[in-house]
Amino acid sequence: MDEPVDRAVAALGSFWDAAALPPDRRAYAEFQARRYPSIVRFLAESPPKSGTRTLDLGGGIGSLAVALHAAFGGSYDVADFLPASDGVRAAQAAHGVARSDVCDLTARPALDGLARDYDLIAFVEVLEHLLVNPLLLFREIRGHLRPGGRLFLTTPNVARLGNRLKLLRGRSIQELGRYPRDGVGVYGHVVEYTRGELDRLLEAERFRPIRAEVVQQMPSETVGRVKQFGVRVLNRPFWRRWELGDDILALYERSDASVASGYVPPMV
Repeated sequence: MDEPVDRAVAALGSFWDAAALPPDRRAYAEFQARRYPSIVRFLAESPPKSGTRTLDLGGGIGSLAVALHAAFGGSYDVADFLPASDGVRAAQAAHGVARSDVCDLTARPALDGLARDYDLIAFVEVLEHLLVNPLLLFREIRGHLRPGGRLFLTTPNVARLGNRLKLLRGRSIQELGRYPRDGVGVYGHVVEYTRGELDRLLEAERFRPIRAEVVQQMPSETVGRVKQFGVRVLNRPFWRRWELGDDILALYERSDASVASGYVPPMV
């Protein structure tokens, strides 16, 4: 079962070496990649495969695309706000990334210039950073999927155990640094969602929920034994039913059905 994960991990190390990332960017890439094993295992039930086309949307240097290509095969593109450097682009090409595009997810339209026939769009740990109307963004994403194409989305779970405990103590669950002081730079977690809220928003934009789970990710490799034990507990089947983990993994299919959730999207 973990052979795809092993292939993904091996490919990531090779990719980062080839991209010659500076130490701070390498450390950040490794930190972000701690969630990739759970993503690979989640997608393994109906993975991308040879002949399919996947977009890693908001994918930074493309680490996720590299990992999924190594795990499952298929063709991958990456789109991010900043263009890839020549070194990163060469490393991407050597590790299964066919195209590297630039897009601004806060603009309207956001995805102009990208293909409209993707089999899968991966939107991983990006939504929470965007100061946008998610309905409008989901509507655009739908337009870049082929009929029956899928959206795989991960984002922090606002109803995670840590947030519930903070609210019980009367503390805010919002990030203090979610808005840059000078109005520029990278936003923190502007808004987070529950799994049910994501379903309602995506159903409003004609996506059909296929499968979702809430998992607890390991904060870091150096976390203490008590926290490691807590992560294992929250990932046991009984506790997963309560959706106390910190990360939502959800898969949706583009649908031609009408709105099923009762949520009426805004007119544009």
